[in-house]
Amino acid sequence: MDLRIESVCKNFGGIQALINVSLTIQGTELVGMIGPNGSGKSTLINTIGGIYQPNSGRITFNGKQCSGLKPNQITRLGIGRTFQVTRAFHRMTVLENLLVPGEAVFPERGRKVLEKRGMEVLGFLNMQHLQNDYARNLSGGQRKLLELGQVLMAEPELILLDEPFAGVHPKLMEVIMNYISTLHAEGKSFFIISHDMTSMFSFVKRLLVLNYGDLIADGDPNLVKKDPRVIEAYLGVEEG
Repeated sequence: MDLRIESVCKNFGGIQALINVSLTIQGTELVGMIGPNGSGKSTLINTIGGIYQPNSGRITFNGKQCSGLKPNQITRLGIGRTFQVTRAFHRMTVLENLLVPGEAVFPERGRKVLEKRGMEVLGFLNMQHLQNDYARNLSGGQRKLLELGQVLMAEPELILLDEPFAGVHPKLMEVIMNYISTLHAEGKSFFIISHDMTSMFSFVKRLLVLNYGDLIADGDPNLVKKDPRVIEAYLGVEEG
């Protein structure tokens, strides 16, 4: 697995959301990104995922050009993602929600094979008892898990998670972390955006910090949190 982001810039009118951002994610990594509100974190994931196109720079995945591709094309390359606000199909059942990405990415497998895979995913997430429930009836945390299940149906190598712990009960946060850890141990790479500082510093293996569209730190979380630029930009400094 090899994601390369090279000098990517993204502008919205006169606002520079990303400024010459360059980074690589290779092999099996568990990477986190933090930064103040408006720093460009979601913009970066949306640019990787094809929702936005960069104004300049280049993104490649396993040697293939991503810039210019649509989200469904990038999914087929092996990049899955969740959203800050979950996007379940509310009038469809939990199992039907899983079949949508399965049929989109693997139409040749057929309905029965995909249903079997969907039940395996629900079993992994301990949601098999909800298979016939409509997504609109799920709690916020259950919708987070359902969206993770939708991503798993596409069998990506790299999973982008945009605020997976936002609005989630601490116990469910631990459950989600355990799922991520299990999948990571099985060979999945993760790029996680979160405002939960505790989870980022203690959970991920590598931490990035974005500030006003500029990548100001990239490295071991224990070293990153001591970086004066990070303390000033995100953690705050004491006066006096």
